[in-house]
Amino acid sequence: MRGRAFIANLDMYRKVPIDLLEGTRRGSILSTIAVITMATLFFLETKAFFSKSLSTSLALDSNEDSNIRVNFNITMMDLKCEFATIDVVSVLGTQQNVTQHVQKYPIDASGVKQRFQHRNLKQHDVELFDSTIEETIEELHADGEDAVSLDENTLNIALERNKFVFVDFYANWCSHCRDLAPTWETLAEIMYEAAEYRADNHFESKGLSEHDYTAEEYAEAVKVELPVFIGKIDCVDHHDLCIRKNIRAYPTLKFFVDGEEKGDYRGHRTVMEFSHFLAEMEDKFRGEDEAKKTEEVKEVATDRTIRNESHEEYARALSATRHKIQHTWVDEDHPGCQLSGFLLVDRAPGNFHIQAQSKTTELAAHL
Repeated sequence: MRGRAFIANLDMYRKVPIDLLEGTRRGSILSTIAVITMATLFFLETKAFFSKSLSTSLALDSNEDSNIRVNFNITMMDLKCEFATIDVVSVLGTQQNVTQHVQKYPIDASGVKQRFQHRNLKQHDVELFDSTIEETIEELHADGEDAVSLDENTLNIALERNKFVFVDFYANWCSHCRDLAPTWETLAEIMYEAAEYRADNHFESKGLSEHDYTAEEYAEAVKVELPVFIGKIDCVDHHDLCIRKNIRAYPTLKFFVDGEEKGDYRGHRTVMEFSHFLAEMEDKFRGEDEAKKTEEVKEVATDRTIRNESHEEYARALSATRHKIQHTWVDEDHPGCQLSGFLLVDRAPGNFHIQAQSKTTELAAHL
């Protein structure tokens, strides 16, 4: 009996008593207050979520170290490692260049880090001009310009007619370019003197004297024997041409072989170092059946620039660092730079900058 009564009372679907479903004035008031409260809270929370506020706090640093370490690893895809510098600027405006604990790695066109580390060149690492050249550019131009001024059309003609072409891309306002001008003109004169020496030997080997050929024939023979064509382009007057040649700093010395660019010269800017560089390029790119023309260049350059023991010691000191400097640079292989390392800076407020800077060239404004 008790079991039947329990089963009869077990009902999971009983109805709620009718008195609990009847509405009252007090319940309506409480429900209205609850809805208004929830709406107000929702509005305030949403407003606080989208609003901005500035809060500051001041705390004393318990660390007794005077320096703080800043670690960084930054990749610049359109800045050469040669031009990338890191400067620390204090709150007082004091700026200091930092090279210690900083590593630079060139980045190729695909963003892949190269295996060799870029060397930070200091200002005294590269001679900016040949101090043994005592003549001014005006004195060197007295008998005509041997370094030929080129434009786009004449550059194409020079590249077509000459196997080796060495061009100085400069700006007339650039101080480094003005310092290099006498050295560059002297190098061009040496090329023509070496060509004349080879032409004279050629005519003498055939038993010809000066009366057996005309001045035009001799000038043509000199052009044929010219070891390297030396030219120059003013990027102020030929801005578009320099942009197409990817000129980013002045002066930029580009070497061409059979009309094809083989990179930028990065060594010492002296006549003897130019001569050694041109001899290396000739050995690398000349054909097996082609005569070597730069041997006389070294002899003429020695006669023009080494006149005493101090000049000889100067040339010897530069030659000792010749292979420590990368002579050529191909932009397509090194378009960017990865900078990594750490800085130990004072705890006083300040910041550090990564910027384009060069002590050996004037950076182009369109860089």
